[in-house]
Amino acid sequence: MTGTEHKPTFCRICEPLCGMIATVEDGKLVALRPDKDHPVSQGFACPKGIAFADLHNDPDRVTTPLRRKADGGFEPVSWDEAMTDIADRLDAIHRRHGAGAVGWYFGNPGAFSYSHQLWLVALMVGLGLKSHLFTAGSQDVNNRFVASQLLYGSAFALPVPDVLRTDLLVVIGANPIVSHGSVLTAPRIRDRMHDIVKRGGRVLVIDPRKTETAAQFEW
Repeated sequence: MTGTEHKPTFCRICEPLCGMIATVEDGKLVALRPDKDHPVSQGFACPKGIAFADLHNDPDRVTTPLRRKADGGFEPVSWDEAMTDIADRLDAIHRRHGAGAVGWYFGNPGAFSYSHQLWLVALMVGLGLKSHLFTAGSQDVNNRFVASQLLYGSAFALPVPDVLRTDLLVVIGANPIVSHGSVLTAPRIRDRMHDIVKRGGRVLVIDPRKTETAAQFEW
């Protein structure tokens, strides 16, 4: 396919999944821009998402498995060779030390790839449920996992506040003006929070530190 196309897509960096338009020339991604017609993000996308076109086309981007050599350098190998090598090493560790010796870090694809989670469960079951699981949430929202477990019976329930309709939003120990409310799955979170006040509601911030969010709302 040749020529220039503009294809709707969305950002995969964090949970708001902001809508974007990809400019494709002769089958190659050349630019990304916010999608003004997206019903949720409404023309907003942060600089990180827009910069993904440059990341995708970076000449230093790793596009094939690399295996470390004895001299400390790397050599490219095929996907089949890499997967076989990894599987053999995992199997040896599992046989020698048990499932507890294996840890799995799967980043932050949960909101973007259901198949990844299905394969993850299959791998965890195959290794034994004593293996350890880590995600991006292990670093920045572990407290929310605990609260979700205590309040709703599941660490992964993670209910999302209805910021478009609520008249009272209580923010406890969070700073969504800076973090953009990633786990809230709400693009334009600052605008959404100010909209609550504009329609007569309240935003209460509970935090020992006067954060950027606390400075803009009731603290």
